[in-house]
Amino acid sequence: MKRRDFVLSAASSMALAHAGAWASATPAAPAAPSLYEPTRYVFVADKMSNFISVIDLISGKHVESLDFGIRPHVFEMARDDAMMAVASPEATQICFFNLKTRETTRMKLPAPVYQIFFVPQSKLVALGMRDCVGMIDYDEFTLKVFDRKFDSPNRKTVLDSFYFLLFSSFSQSFWVLDEEKPRIFHKYGKDSAKSKWDEIDFSGRIKTNRGFDVGIASPEDYLLTMTTEDGNEGLVYFPESDKLLSTGSMRTTTNTYKPMLMPYIDFYTKNVIFGNKEGQMAHFDLESGSDKPERFTVDFSPRFIRSGWLESTWVLAGDKGIMFQSLKDPADRKVFRFVAEVTNVWVTGDSKTALITIDEGYPQIIPYDIRTRERLKPILTPGVSMANIIRMSSNNSICY
Repeated sequence: MKRRDFVLSAASSMALAHAGAWASATPAAPAAPSLYEPTRYVFVADKMSNFISVIDLISGKHVESLDFGIRPHVFEMARDDAMMAVASPEATQICFFNLKTRETTRMKLPAPVYQIFFVPQSKLVALGMRDCVGMIDYDEFTLKVFDRKFDSPNRKTVLDSFYFLLFSSFSQSFWVLDEEKPRIFHKYGKDSAKSKWDEIDFSGRIKTNRGFDVGIASPEDYLLTMTTEDGNEGLVYFPESDKLLSTGSMRTTTNTYKPMLMPYIDFYTKNVIFGNKEGQMAHFDLESGSDKPERFTVDFSPRFIRSGWLESTWVLAGDKGIMFQSLKDPADRKVFRFVAEVTNVWVTGDSKTALITIDEGYPQIIPYDIRTRERLKPILTPGVSMANIIRMSSNNSICY
């Protein structure tokens, strides 16, 4: 059984409560300027401390550092609202920060948060907690927790978890991947907390009797992408038709465990790509009519898969390198090499710029122009000892 630092387990009783019972608000400083300019401000979390550094992407200057009293190991931003949510597996709370008013609201939770998903055109946030999943209405600051635990008798520490949450934001679907058995649980966010979860069993359809590791759902339930917990297979599942596509075996070495990366779905839901830390990649072109992936390799160990410049280019970043490659031609690529490991990647909303953080040297954001495939001038991130997660209020992807 593999332990996860950043994967979850899901849910128990219903808890609907008014803001006064769950949340406490801190008034904003009256003279503080708004931080809500989606294409301008970049937020960079520190891996080692409580700070989130705010950077002005236009001027390249540090604006300020935010401190919510917890290490921001999980934080997300609404793409159509001035709200940020910050949490940590180390704390049973979530902090909401209004980027316009700077008001901070803290909510107590039944378990620590591992994943956050903002629901477009709403005031809703879906949560994956250590042993439960639920939904917050941040207009009224109420919480609904679904009435099922996704836990295991094999738990040995409070950080262990045995599921991973996929969330389809437009349809508000919760898809829970079981780590121990090859099955998925499904429920809609509008369903009652005590209603039964639908179960989809993949026993006999995949090459392992173990469960699933990580994945991504398209916004409208069209498809799910998943990796097996043994790190050897990527899957594309179409819930409406019950169709299942497989990468086949992704591992070429037999004596070293090379886990698979978080899969990636492009903005138009036309391309899906899988990879592992060995550098083996598998690309499904869903418009081609073929159920078989195109396979290619990279000569460094990737950690992140992204796309950019109007979905024409894959961006693969990882240990000692970042690569820009044409979606249509795997030979059309450019690789930048360095001594550090990439800790996070963000592609701006216009899909023209990739922003990366690395784990060595000065804390900084390193921008790359995806159109020209050139490195741009680094932007320092004062107040951050090791730059980690990057977020903006705008992006080009349905995956993050």
